[in-house]
Amino acid sequence: MAGTSNADRRRRWQEAIERQEASGQSIVGFCAKERLSLASFHAWKRRLRRPPHGIRRKAAKESLVPVQIVSDPAGGIGRLEVQWPGGVLLRSQGCDVQTIIAAITALSACPSTRRTRRC
Repeated sequence: MAGTSNADRRRRWQEAIERQEASGQSIVGFCAKERLSLASFHAWKRRLRRPPHGIRRKAAKESLVPVQIVSDPAGGIGRLEVQWPGGVLLRSQGCDVQTIIAAITALSACPSTRRTRRC
């Protein structure tokens, strides 16, 4: 990508990372298919996921949000509401614990819960 601006490189790598995430392929397989350097892919992924300089402290404070779990003693089914700093909100009522865990795991891996990007 010689001769391109840093903004262009950032945009191209961001697009490649989003394509890989949407593809369902492993990073290794995606990079081989797209003829991308695996080391560069990981470096750009880290760089693009890192909050901009000076925002790190603010984001750490915002990452703590209140969580309330109300359990149904009869069936082990409860109600849960979790809001991520990026504004993503998960509300669950009447789901079993495994479904809630799977939903939280999936949403935590989504870029929109770390930033304000669409999942």
